[in-house]
Amino acid sequence: MHCTVNSLTSFQTVLMPTKPNRDVLLAIAAKHLDLIAEYNPYRNFPGVGNRKAFAELIGADPAFSSFGLDSDRYAVARIGGNLITSLHRKIGDMYEETFQYLLKCRFDLSEADLSFAVEVTIGSRTQVRSTDGVLTKGFISGLNLPLPSGWEKSAKGMAFEVRSCYQIGDSKRIQADWDMALALKAKQIIPVMLIFCSTSLRSPVQRLRQSWNLFEGKDTFDFIKALTGFDLLSFMCAHKERLTAPIAAALAKL
Repeated sequence: MHCTVNSLTSFQTVLMPTKPNRDVLLAIAAKHLDLIAEYNPYRNFPGVGNRKAFAELIGADPAFSSFGLDSDRYAVARIGGNLITSLHRKIGDMYEETFQYLLKCRFDLSEADLSFAVEVTIGSRTQVRSTDGVLTKGFISGLNLPLPSGWEKSAKGMAFEVRSCYQIGDSKRIQADWDMALALKAKQIIPVMLIFCSTSLRSPVQRLRQSWNLFEGKDTFDFIKALTGFDLLSFMCAHKERLTAPIAAALAKL
């Protein structure tokens, strides 16, 4: 396993923070969540447009007709699984872009400033992975963050990975995340993983805690508030109706 990291020297450190715009935040959410409302859970089954038609299709399938799988519960489980996968992916995209927007506002960053490339070689394959955000020491000095005592003394910067929920138990993915943190530490860059949910798979999270400064659930929202000064959780609760609408529309199609 081999990792290389690019330099931090090109990033700016002059602060001209701006207040996060409510309409921009809602537009980011809509950009990702509204795609869920457009999702067609039956697109892979020609001529099928609802749960009843899907049940009839299964009932006529000789492989399944003898097992009573032409039921509502089976239809929701099978069709809903694809929808939930897409839903979680879009929620993850929303959280990533939202976090990056808050970083740009608080630290006067450009889009290019957020990208920090790490090469992770697994076997004979090399992957170039970019962090979801990075800050140089000039930005993080003096911040009161919930990190181990003395964290900023030798740090040259801080890099972030964002997950809505860690639900992948793939060993290669976990190893790549592990090695990414080690590569950052080797360059005296503090690795921080922000997982928004509190219901991730326990095994990968417990392992990655040993290489990342890892936060979950409300602790993630508290960290973002300490870092950016913006209470994202309160904002989302205040706009729950808007955030819920496209998801409810998608689920109604099952």
